[in-house]
Amino acid sequence: MISDKMKKFIEDINYAYVASADQRSRPHLASASGLQILDPQHLAFEAWFCHKTMENIAEVPRLAVAIIDPSTGAGYQLLCRVEQTAQVGILDGYSPEMEEPGLPQTETRITVLIEEVLEFSHGPHTDHPIAGET
Repeated sequence: MISDKMKKFIEDINYAYVASADQRSRPHLASASGLQILDPQHLAFEAWFCHKTMENIAEVPRLAVAIIDPSTGAGYQLLCRVEQTAQVGILDGYSPEMEEPGLPQTETRITVLIEEVLEFSHGPHTDHPIAGET
């Protein structure tokens, strides 16, 4: 599913937009870094995801992940199923005088199964799945 060319692109950009939705189909957008292609069908990434992202994943474990080269505006959209979430960092307590209420207190690593890869661009493109490129 993920070719060597795609893997290099994704890991070189190392930044993604992560779209989730709740059971009422209300979308939510987040961002992540630390992108790692674990094998041709699995991607892992990390962020201090807000509560809404994590609630959405618990309700509907599906994500759209867009990786875009900012210089060209082109990249890939990965349609994914969440397989695992893991806390990889925890803040050492909440300081009301220093932090805005509701800030994420845990950094989370999300591992997804990539079900489809689509071209992504601000220019003309189709939503047809891409066969693995070499």
